[in-house]
Amino acid sequence: MITKKIAVLGPESTGKTWLCVKLANHYRTTFCEEYARIYFQNKKYEYSISDIDKIALGQFDIVKKQLKENKPLLFFDTDFITLKIWSEVVFEKTTDTIENLVRNNIFDLYLLCNIDMPWKEDPLRKNKHNRQYIFDLFVKELVRNNLQFKIVSGSQGSRLQNTIKIIDNYLFNND
Repeated sequence: MITKKIAVLGPESTGKTWLCVKLANHYRTTFCEEYARIYFQNKKYEYSISDIDKIALGQFDIVKKQLKENKPLLFFDTDFITLKIWSEVVFEKTTDTIENLVRNNIFDLYLLCNIDMPWKEDPLRKNKHNRQYIFDLFVKELVRNNLQFKIVSGSQGSRLQNTIKIIDNYLFNND
């Protein structure tokens, strides 16, 4: 069985995790959590570029583990492009590890969450005022790598319905 892998990404506070949970429930599957939240769970939120590399490798391990479940459809709450952008925004550079993970894309479809949702405070969020800039970096990176993506917008209820339509169209019409 070939697993369709859909990554949900976007700037901070755009409903990625919420959307992954709802989509996994709707399609009766699971989603792969964001390793950065696990990584910083019991650590002070101070980091270097080498920490982002560790997070990338941890995320890759979670992805591999999820793929072993051999489900027809899986959702991923982040991807390696997110880590590349995070690294570039904070450190103005990225690493070979992250570049290689982006270049060796393993996802079939990307859902890019628009910034039209209200900001919610969170100890790991630091980019309240530059979400449009970061959103534009995502678009640029997805286009540069010639990856199939769709932008998802709207309030939570409409965002979920819009996203289900996108996924159904992708799965059943191969669009």
